[in-house]
Amino acid sequence: MKVGLVIGGNMSEVGALASRAEAAGLESVWLAELDRTAFVQAAAAISATSRIGVGTAVALAFPRSPTVTAMTAWDLDELSGDRFRLGLGPQVKRVLEARFSVRVEKPAPQMREYVRAVRTIWAANRGEAVVHEGESYRITMPTFHGPLRPDRRNTPILVAAVGPVMSRICGEVADGLLGHPLASPRYLRERVMPEIGEGLVRAGRPTGACPITAMALVSIGDDADAARRAARLQIAFYATTPSYKSILELHDRGNLPRDLRRAFVNRDRDRMADLIDDELLDSIAIAGRPDEAPDRLQAWEGAADRVVFGVPWYGLDSDRQRDAIEAALELGARVAAAATTSDSGRR
Repeated sequence: MKVGLVIGGNMSEVGALASRAEAAGLESVWLAELDRTAFVQAAAAISATSRIGVGTAVALAFPRSPTVTAMTAWDLDELSGDRFRLGLGPQVKRVLEARFSVRVEKPAPQMREYVRAVRTIWAANRGEAVVHEGESYRITMPTFHGPLRPDRRNTPILVAAVGPVMSRICGEVADGLLGHPLASPRYLRERVMPEIGEGLVRAGRPTGACPITAMALVSIGDDADAARRAARLQIAFYATTPSYKSILELHDRGNLPRDLRRAFVNRDRDRMADLIDDELLDSIAIAGRPDEAPDRLQAWEGAADRVVFGVPWYGLDSDRQRDAIEAALELGARVAAAATTSDSGRR
């Protein structure tokens, strides 16, 4: 199982964290798009490294045209020497409309078309005579000056998915599925994998064409109670969104969002954290003492091809977020070292 890390912070810190993750033996680093663009952060991480994979987890698709995304990913992949992975996400309706002034009525079909449109741009850049004409996007001039590099690859495109429809779309068109930090290993095995498989069959693609990259919520520290509370609060924040109700229903917590939304509206973070019980917390997150974390990671074996460590951020100041990333980086280094030792022993 490959191990990656979500990194972030001030722009001056991103490159240094990526370099440290590379030196520690991690397989990849990933950049989120919250208050900063994932693409500029990815450029900083790429420029500070030479071997480690760099991906976006996620860059928002719909606020950007497919052409802009394709151009940006093409440049980043060239800058990285084929180390870049384009992770795309749809974002929820409320955020698309309130923050980006974008309306999307059918996100899953539009994402399918978006991925195909991005690949059309790349094909045109290689000199193919192609255009894209679909329901949401019509691109009849995919290049400006003609072929750029006929030998360039298609950058791997991973798509974020939670529900069954988007998971099937991933199976149809994506090079991988990006799980959500709220998704448990059980959810990935029981609900996501079968839908990916159906999408693969529908598109006539081979088994294994769309592996899962899981986003595991990691919150560890010497103060185990504080670390676990931070993870509870992050799960609680995510679970206020109806999009993730299916995950909670699988764990017999289908009514939880109603109480969480009430506490969220009342700005009662203590109540939000208290609503996440130990069983649910440990089903989803790797939270507690650092020495317990490697054993907890075993639950993800077989649920994903790659596990990327993400840390809590809701309710944490920048210093505590930085400490959380440091702890996750140390865990990643231990896991990578153990894997290297194991590989050496098998030889």
